[in-house]
Amino acid sequence: MAQFRLDVAEWTVLRRALLSRVPRAVTPVGFAPEAFGLDPDDPLTPVERARAWASLQLRGLATHTPERDDVTGLTPSCVLGMLMLLESDVRVDVSSWSGDVVVNEAVAWSAGRTAALARRRRMVRSPGGETVLEQEPVVEISLSAAGGLLAQVMRALPHHVGGRPADRSPVRVGWPESAAIAQALRLGREDVALHLSGLPASALSVLGAVSTDLTGGACVSAARRHDDGALAFHGVWLWTEADVVELVDATTHGVTLRRTDLMRVRNGLLTALTGLLNAEEVL
Repeated sequence: MAQFRLDVAEWTVLRRALLSRVPRAVTPVGFAPEAFGLDPDDPLTPVERARAWASLQLRGLATHTPERDDVTGLTPSCVLGMLMLLESDVRVDVSSWSGDVVVNEAVAWSAGRTAALARRRRMVRSPGGETVLEQEPVVEISLSAAGGLLAQVMRALPHHVGGRPADRSPVRVGWPESAAIAQALRLGREDVALHLSGLPASALSVLGAVSTDLTGGACVSAARRHDDGALAFHGVWLWTEADVVELVDATTHGVTLRRTDLMRVRNGLLTALTGLLNAEEVL
């Protein structure tokens, strides 16, 4: 497996080079220049662009600085691995938060190979008392020629868990805040992880959760390229200090929650992703 931590300028020129190869493609949500506060049409100065290409050469991802940001400046292995993010057979998008760290990750799979993009932001309090996301100026890239789709997705989820819950019966929760969060999840907003933290503690107490203080959450969506963009899988979970809670269903009037555990989360993802991949492929 190859792993890189690119700064925003390096990622920006790499992204534009890849898009020159597949003009109608789009990169995963949350990784366009405007997501980093840059101008979408002219994100870098000439000096920043030259420095970014020089850095990619030092990393072994580029051979030279091209006149325009296109794939002629990238190494063949870089193009082969990174184009999966635009033309993958299966794409999985993860939005999660744990403590004050928010993670957005896109994982792509094709023919047994996996590529992943991830960015992290930190929830901080502004002088006015509002919660804002402070950007980490890094994009993490992972390329693997040996599969590893499930393992890559699991790495983006919160890991703290308690004991196994005694009761997994679904419970209907009718708070408007819950429905608003569910709507944000279904819209696929990149800041969905932040919305998860707004679920009222009373919603978890109805479940008999040991702790009602939310410590993390995750939303995972997966789709095949040839399914006209239709979601093949969509899962939402919340973490407390001792439980994992699953969002089972949502309407305009409320949501249905169910206690679960990390093993069941993993098994659910395994089942869903196995259905999207060829049966003989190893996750």
